[in-house]
Amino acid sequence: MKSRFAILILFSIIVFSCLKKDDLSFKNLAVTGWQPDWAVPLTNTTLTLKNLVQHAYSGNILTTDSTGLYSIHYDGRLLSAYASDYVKIPDQNFNTSSIPLSTGFTGTFTGTITDTFSDHFSYTDTTGAQLNHLNLKSGSLQIQIQSTYQQNISATVLLPTIKKNGVPLSITFAMNYPTTTANQNLDLSNYKIDFTNGNTTNNYLPYKISYSLTSTGNPISSTDNIVANVNLTNLQFSFVDGFLGHHSIPINRDTIAIEIFNNTLNANIFLENPIIKLIVDNSFGVSAVGTFNTFEGITKQGIINNIGGNFFNNPIALNGPTTIGTTVVNHYQIDKTNSNVQNVFNPAPNRVVFQCNISINGSGTPTYNFITDTSKIIVNAEAVLPAWFRIIDFSLQDTFALGFPRDTNILNRVQFKLLCENAFGLYAAVQLYFTDSTYHILDSLIVPLNGAQQTNIIAQAPVNANGVVNGSTTAQTIFDMDRTRYKRIASRVRHGLVRGNLKSSSSSSGISIQIHSKDYLRVQLAAHLWLNIKKANN
Repeated sequence: MKSRFAILILFSIIVFSCLKKDDLSFKNLAVTGWQPDWAVPLTNTTLTLKNLVQHAYSGNILTTDSTGLYSIHYDGRLLSAYASDYVKIPDQNFNTSSIPLSTGFTGTFTGTITDTFSDHFSYTDTTGAQLNHLNLKSGSLQIQIQSTYQQNISATVLLPTIKKNGVPLSITFAMNYPTTTANQNLDLSNYKIDFTNGNTTNNYLPYKISYSLTSTGNPISSTDNIVANVNLTNLQFSFVDGFLGHHSIPINRDTIAIEIFNNTLNANIFLENPIIKLIVDNSFGVSAVGTFNTFEGITKQGIINNIGGNFFNNPIALNGPTTIGTTVVNHYQIDKTNSNVQNVFNPAPNRVVFQCNISINGSGTPTYNFITDTSKIIVNAEAVLPAWFRIIDFSLQDTFALGFPRDTNILNRVQFKLLCENAFGLYAAVQLYFTDSTYHILDSLIVPLNGAQQTNIIAQAPVNANGVVNGSTTAQTIFDMDRTRYKRIASRVRHGLVRGNLKSSSSSSGISIQIHSKDYLRVQLAAHLWLNIKKANN
């Protein structure tokens, strides 16, 4: 039965092809009483925190400091808002008082009578804004003149501080009795408005109405007058300055996924020094403040980590630029020295939920502000989670290609040797699963005891007083698989899955364990097959 030996040779090729040349020196796996003829290395897997993160994600989210201490980084944009999204120029509706002849003339007349009237309108809005200048991208002006005179009227409305290309806005009306009402509309695109009355005040919009009455033979009554109604609508600014009033920019409730703890198979991790970094780019020419109304972590098991008390120094000052077209970048770091951020990240969540608010000119004496239509506030947040743990319980795993000889007629027995080396400051329970092509588990190397899923316990590596590993521990175990178990799975095995569960021991649960780039859990596996040589030769 030479074909059966060919199958075994092919099996050796399959498992060896999963390994690099020097990954498994079998002399390091020698077991007394084994003949090396059919002792086949299966895998040499090294599990590290870096392996897990890079397997699950792309991008540079895992860093090390000068000591090799890992930190996991997650960042996201919380807000990107244009000033024009929140700072609005409301419609302005102005009405003059009734304007009679300043001479008080009554009765009939011949020819033409002229007169003028000057006053100002006051800009208002609900935010308390006190505007100096307003440059418009777009907008509309509607003016209506109403008269009770029974004369022909020519009137000009001048708004001297609303200018385009330096020319004041002026609109002329003509009404021939019996017409007593006239309307005109004007596009305000690219007009500029000066509300300062010669730099003496704000919200001040002067106007002048000049008109003439041409006799129709009808008398002038003492109650005759004209009235002007002026409406500024749909105002969109390209620049505005002064005191811009009080505005609130809400950052809607949102979630940041802390995926590393979602993809560990289970986790009960307490972070020693989680850090939140806020980076706020502010090109509003106004200082603002930021407040977190909600900030909580939610674990995979549904545990909600509330802030409890003051989260950090609220509110956060967001400084603005003093020169148009520039941006001030504000940096803030929130850690255990200035907040109780540990409450959010312990036990380690797989998502963080937040809701914030940015307040412009929230309180105090009005100050000078400016914004343009391109002014923005951009808020980015970064969670930095150093791998420095007080209590830890999580799992790492890796997969590898694996195939078994399917002809079990010449096989009497299979024995596996598992060699583990632990260079984590945590004890480890190891399990190896045999899976099919869809990674469905067919059997495990270690038969669970009392419902436990992982039973090969390896002692934790020694650590120094700072929780840094300074050695390693090893464990070597032999496992037998009888012919019945092997026959049940041999034809379906396509992959092996090795899993290491890391936990703090009771003696070290009070020590802050650091995980560095040099820390690892190495799992080596070899198989020894006993063959019925007589059957093979028949």
